[in-house]
Amino acid sequence: MKQREFKLQNKTNSRQMKKTKTRPVLLYSIIAVIAGVLSGILISSFIWKNEKVSSFKDIFNVEKRDSSSEEKPASSEKRENGIQAEYKITNGQRYYTRLVEDEDKNILLIGEDATSGNYDTIIIASVSDKNKSIRLINFPRDIYIDYSEHVLSLLKKKSPKLYGAKGFQKINAAHTVGSRIEYEDNMGRFGDSNIDFLADIIEEVFMIRVDDYAYVNTKGFRSIVDLFGGVEINVPVRMKYDDPTQDLYIDLQPGLQTLNGEQSEWFVRFRQGYDKNGEFKNYSDEFRKENQNEFLKAFFKQHINLKNLGKVDELSKLIGENIRTSIIGVQKISEYINLLRKSLNKNYTQQSEIIECADSIIDGVYFNKIRSE
Repeated sequence: MKQREFKLQNKTNSRQMKKTKTRPVLLYSIIAVIAGVLSGILISSFIWKNEKVSSFKDIFNVEKRDSSSEEKPASSEKRENGIQAEYKITNGQRYYTRLVEDEDKNILLIGEDATSGNYDTIIIASVSDKNKSIRLINFPRDIYIDYSEHVLSLLKKKSPKLYGAKGFQKINAAHTVGSRIEYEDNMGRFGDSNIDFLADIIEEVFMIRVDDYAYVNTKGFRSIVDLFGGVEINVPVRMKYDDPTQDLYIDLQPGLQTLNGEQSEWFVRFRQGYDKNGEFKNYSDEFRKENQNEFLKAFFKQHINLKNLGKVDELSKLIGENIRTSIIGVQKISEYINLLRKSLNKNYTQQSEIIECADSIIDGVYFNKIRSE
């Protein structure tokens, strides 16, 4: 197997580390909603890149490109465990099982925490034409990344402040590490050290090759949900929580109901609060991830259909200002829209999965350590 070492600049990075917020992080599923609305992602990329096409229909009519001309991963040699490349970012850290197959299309979906700048929504949307399925793989924000000595020494040299900070090994801070060490000199697969570093970690540790990515900020979440008329979902428990410091006031009753954009935001963010008896309870991060996944499945089932492609103009206007993506160009957009159409016509099953982890305390910091065997 060919091994690929990453390139790094020697220039010192003078940017200062953002202070870590101690209050609860803001988890949003806007990025995962966009995973369901692939057509919206694709059209919005035209706006973001200021590209023009004569009409939406023209995209559907683009002929399929010759697969032999597509760019292939640098390493095509396969090993028994299915790993396609090894970047030496970690000390051989590996998840215990493969979650996708080589032929699947994998989109990395990222949502940023509005207060700390960490990537606190990290999801892989994996579309399998072979298995006729769409799988959402949700990565807990506190996953411990066992960085190699090479990465640690570079980080210590280029950003001693970050190196000395507690918790920088969490996966939701990986993009900051990649930026500080100038990973691939911003000349990697996606031309962005932040995205490339996280994508290569996911490939090395979880054996998932990232084909494309979409980064979404939090501003458009409510508007997108409202555009589609809300989401009908079962609220599993009484959700009541107030935090004036975040301007956050959650108030949902349990039971099946249709949530508007604001209420949907409450639903996907709720992790602690008062139950129906008025007692304060702390729920696990897995509880919140499960709610997010249920929200995504409900959104997809209720709104991702051919008739809603008519909302593309309104949708593109909403998310064009809130998305950064590698899905650009008529050919690539056509490929994804054709995949979306196929998933609708053949009724692909919808699955969701949360990475298996165990709680761990390392140097006084809480982490999730992934299952390795």
